[in-house]
Amino acid sequence: MPTDARPRPTAAPVRPTAALALLVASHFLLNLDSAIVEVALPSVKRDLGTTLAELSWIANAYVLAFGGFLLLGGRLGDLLGRRRVFVAGLVVFAAASLLGGLATSAPVLVAARALQGLAAAVISPTALSLLMAVFPDRTAEERAGRNKALAVLGAVAATGGSAGYFTGGLLTDAFGWQSTFLVNVPLAALAALAAPRLLPAGARPGRRGRFDAVSGALVTGGMTLMVYVLVGAQGAGWLSVRTLGLGAAAALMLVLFVLRQQTSADPLLPLRIFRHRALRGANVVAALINMAIGPVIFFLSLYTQQILGYSALAAGLAILPVILTVTVSSTLAGLLLRRLSQRAVMTTGLLLFAAGLLWMHRISGGAYWTELLGPECLVGLGGGLVFVTFTVGGTSGLDERDSGSASGVLTTAQKIGAAFGLAILTTLAGAATGSTAGPAGDALLAGYRTAILAAVVPVLLALVATAVWLPGAASPATGSAARRRGGPKESPVPADSE
Repeated sequence: MPTDARPRPTAAPVRPTAALALLVASHFLLNLDSAIVEVALPSVKRDLGTTLAELSWIANAYVLAFGGFLLLGGRLGDLLGRRRVFVAGLVVFAAASLLGGLATSAPVLVAARALQGLAAAVISPTALSLLMAVFPDRTAEERAGRNKALAVLGAVAATGGSAGYFTGGLLTDAFGWQSTFLVNVPLAALAALAAPRLLPAGARPGRRGRFDAVSGALVTGGMTLMVYVLVGAQGAGWLSVRTLGLGAAAALMLVLFVLRQQTSADPLLPLRIFRHRALRGANVVAALINMAIGPVIFFLSLYTQQILGYSALAAGLAILPVILTVTVSSTLAGLLLRRLSQRAVMTTGLLLFAAGLLWMHRISGGAYWTELLGPECLVGLGGGLVFVTFTVGGTSGLDERDSGSASGVLTTAQKIGAAFGLAILTTLAGAATGSTAGPAGDALLAGYRTAILAAVVPVLLALVATAVWLPGAASPATGSAARRRGGPKESPVPADSE
């Protein structure tokens, strides 16, 4: 027996409730930040004298960095240790927010937003994979606990962006646009300090293999270029040389990335995760529903301010019913998934969502209480069921070593879907506005109605994807089944020290 053997340090026990609270708070912060600055952009333009092009880059730099680095960010947690990567992302996010709050020129703001997006691309998938580690799904009881946790996270994901419009209006009116950046600094710093005490350490660096720099460059370059094409497609034209050329380059980089994953000994994105039918369906639904929800909230904010004459704060309050009903239905989704199949819960949510959009597209500039309140409640009720179900479907039944990759893929599907949906619906709204004769208000109204009606299409496509891929019956806990087949027994929470 070796005489120099030393006992391995025992990891502190993880408190699931406290860990969930931290992960949910960090996830909410990211979703909030993706929308909060948009409300403040008019004030930024007035104070800094920015051009419209600079203003556009302030908004889009975040989207580009976030969407471009998501797959890489998810895998880094698997390779380097999820808690370590999570904390590093929070530190960068806090620093970037401070830079934005102190900025006195548009280029500095653009840089700050890009750094925020880069940090968010690391934090978001890592937070989801950490949640999966804290709440395993090896038995029926554990799966019920994970579904409850994912229901809370799903509510946050669905409401964070909507809450951003409200919070952004409140902070901008009360303290100026700088506060929309500075509010993140203490919150992110507190989360970074709490993480080592509340979260599991995760895997040791190097345990999962070596980092493939070529794969990282291909997927990051391809995703960033794709988001860039989608963001600029409306201005350049969908059939322009710029859009088609850059789109082809992005597609080529992503194809080369996939081909490299098939032959790599340490793939950045293990393609084996796509063998799961539910994961494929969940990612397709995630992309399609985000083509609708994000743009619709965006157009609602414009509609209430430009047509109904609301202030930024009042416009945020007008969207509050969506937030409240999503919270209610997300909680309900966790309970329903214990009794019903993913297909049944998802179908119910999508039908409610589509009904809300069909009702909402009839807006005519009339009273909020009669034209918007009801449709918003239907959209929120349906959205909560959908968000929780695709999160469960996209993360359950996987090997623990692939949770970071699966989380990155799911988050990427949402962000790419939102960017694609906004690009298409904005183009349709612009075309309808330009072809409508009469007062400017009537033309804008026609554009908003067209965009909201068009948002029904991806919801209907999501219904098809649900019928094809999501399970129509409750499935047994994967880990429990594996143990009955003689599979390895795993600890509920990884206790490896960093």
